[in-house]
Amino acid sequence: MKQHKFPAKQSGVSFITVLALLGLLAFSLNFIVRIAGMHWDDRILVSILDDLPEVLNKDSSVKDVQKLIVNRLDMNRMRGISTKELVITKQKGQIKLVWPYERRENVMSNIDIVLTFNHEYSY
Repeated sequence: MKQHKFPAKQSGVSFITVLALLGLLAFSLNFIVRIAGMHWDDRILVSILDDLPEVLNKDSSVKDVQKLIVNRLDMNRMRGISTKELVITKQKGQIKLVWPYERRENVMSNIDIVLTFNHEYSY
């Protein structure tokens, strides 16, 4: 009588599973890097806006403030942040700045990452 040996149960992860996990990891890291980059740009913008009182005075006009912001954005290579939504008003010698903006980054085909930011300052 011949005795049949059954193979031991296989254990471990298959090659396809490893590839799927690596693909998921790469896709997730892509999102994390893009989101972190947009937040980093916003932190630079906040530092620009926080430093404005050092160069502003009571005679600064709205156009002066806007030109100063645009110049500083350009110096920091922040071309992805639009100044279209920037609203600067001057009342009674006080400059108020409201800047809601949206950053949109295409990941692939019709998948986008959209982050919205809102900054309000009084100088």
